[in-house]
Amino acid sequence: MPQSSNGSLLSSVLSLPVEEQEAGGFRHTLQEIRQQPELWEITARQIAPLLDRWRGLLEKSRAVVFTGSGSSHYAGECLVHAVQRATGLPACVISSGELLLLRDAALPPIRPLLMVSFARSGDSPESAELIRRLLEDEPEVRHLVITCNRHGRLAEIWGAEGLEPCSRVEIVTLDDRTCDRSLVMTSSFTNLALAGLGLAYVSDPTGFLAAAAKLARLGNELLVNWSDRLAEVAAGSYRRMIVLGDGSGYGAARESALKTLEMTDGRVATMAETTLGFRHGPMCSLHRDALLVMFLSSDLVRRAYQLDLLEEIQRKGLGGQKILVGGNADFAPLEKDDLTIGIGEPDDLPDEWAALLCAVIGQLLAFFRCRAEGLRPDEPAANGAISRVVSEFRFHTATHHPR
Repeated sequence: MPQSSNGSLLSSVLSLPVEEQEAGGFRHTLQEIRQQPELWEITARQIAPLLDRWRGLLEKSRAVVFTGSGSSHYAGECLVHAVQRATGLPACVISSGELLLLRDAALPPIRPLLMVSFARSGDSPESAELIRRLLEDEPEVRHLVITCNRHGRLAEIWGAEGLEPCSRVEIVTLDDRTCDRSLVMTSSFTNLALAGLGLAYVSDPTGFLAAAAKLARLGNELLVNWSDRLAEVAAGSYRRMIVLGDGSGYGAARESALKTLEMTDGRVATMAETTLGFRHGPMCSLHRDALLVMFLSSDLVRRAYQLDLLEEIQRKGLGGQKILVGGNADFAPLEKDDLTIGIGEPDDLPDEWAALLCAVIGQLLAFFRCRAEGLRPDEPAANGAISRVVSEFRFHTATHHPR
């Protein structure tokens, strides 16, 4: 398995004086990527004592909906299948925007319902508006809000000492360091997802803590052993990146694609797809200037489909360089310049936990590509097209139609 010896590039960049990091525009982003393994154990220790109470919330519910916007939405996609499998409750992921636009047509028609909202800042306009409307219109919907910002709008309105405390809303605020200062979400994303994974362990807090500890160990190994190689790939000539994953891996794929799109200010076009979905049209995007990243599943059946697709791509001579990520990925058929990244043995972590490591790989690729493009990782959108918190916008109701 090819590895770098000591993560020297990552260490050397982190060791630069703060003034140089600020001048290069990456003071926050790289530190927020690097701190994740430490924060994962902190988040797990915070969530474990809450699991008995969360079990009570699940016992009072007949279904679970995960929601959020952008990366916070994708965090739900990383864990929804694990929660459904563990609880036996129907579980789905619906973006906050879709819920606002479609209202009761989007919510599953099952009550009582537990809605789990993820939010980095808690200041995105649709986050508070969605909860406010559901509190008014849906008396059998309870809300569990997991946010990284104790000073955000959600915490200030519905927190224990908020302006409008409500028995149907529970706010959990993670460690302040999870509230990324960079434009892009990195440690916010993985810690929100890890906290939400606690819902799959409400009867096994010890197992939850053990899995988080293993994740932290593998995360540190990943950052040390693979940062240099990912930086080399990110300096390549690709102009598009396609990320494939299934189940929890699809949530990580969507997040990884978004990270490179954001951090290159759209200069590298990105796409995320599932293994079987990729055959239905998107495979035409595999030109020679495309980097293909595939997150391999630990499930043998899903992995068999993934390897079949890889063989087909090679048989057709499609695409450029490939990166395969997963436990024991070495046996996958590869070409000369392709890269396999091992993240432990296949049985080390289920897909919902491995997805967080896959997301870190996406973060590193995005960070180093941003630098290669001459952009500033903390604020890559030079024209102001996007911002750390979405700008305020008007909310509309059935009786308000702008001309």
